[in-house]
Amino acid sequence: MDTPLKLFAIEFFLIIQNCTMFKISISEKRSQVPLSVELDKNVILTTWGAIKISTSDFFPSSFQLKTGSLVIYIDPIEVGENADKADYILITHSHPDHLSKKDIHKLKKPETKIICSKGSVNKLGKTEAEIIVVKPEDTFSLNNFKIKAVSAYNIKNVFLWFKAHPKSKEDVGYILTVNDSFNIYHTGDTDYIPEMDKISDIDLVLIAIGGDNLTMNDKEAAQIINKIKPRKVIPMHYEIKDTEKLDKFNELIDNEIDVIKSE
Repeated sequence: MDTPLKLFAIEFFLIIQNCTMFKISISEKRSQVPLSVELDKNVILTTWGAIKISTSDFFPSSFQLKTGSLVIYIDPIEVGENADKADYILITHSHPDHLSKKDIHKLKKPETKIICSKGSVNKLGKTEAEIIVVKPEDTFSLNNFKIKAVSAYNIKNVFLWFKAHPKSKEDVGYILTVNDSFNIYHTGDTDYIPEMDKISDIDLVLIAIGGDNLTMNDKEAAQIINKIKPRKVIPMHYEIKDTEKLDKFNELIDNEIDVIKSE
């Protein structure tokens, strides 16, 4: 593990111990224009791109989904100044590159609903928004989309016997079904876990590939993508300097699956 990645792992360990020695800002390597992809009729996915975590330029797990008049965010972090207000904000877990009170405050309106894992509630603090706490396997419908919370946790230890995302925390990923037809799977921060083998009929996967015992690495991510066989995949949660990791991920993905460059 090289020095920046080791620092990144140690900082995550400190977060687990309730420390916040963690500075997040917009990366100077971020594109001036957000990347927007039309996934299906009236379904647009947008990312604002790279952030800086301490000294590392990093592509986060942060996305906006617009479907019709609805605006949904997953783990919003350092979104653009002119970002649309949120109808729903989905939070996978409480780490500060996923749960940003600053961004939630900027995006929420009186009727905004926040959907989050149980470990995120205390970190949210006081908010006028309605909060819906979910655990793995919870399912429900909101307006014209359905949501299922799925397991997201580490099998490998990040430091000594500590896991960055232990199963006991009940962190989640999300499967969103839009217009009763288009299925999006956001993995959250997770290893390749047995629960993933039951996931199927997905059109787009947003998948963490950073590795270093924090999430799946490029090979593990490619393995589950080739098993799920979505139409499209967007890699996330990696240092943007890791071009070899991205190239390897692209190389291992089946040819019929469209890999969308994310940063």
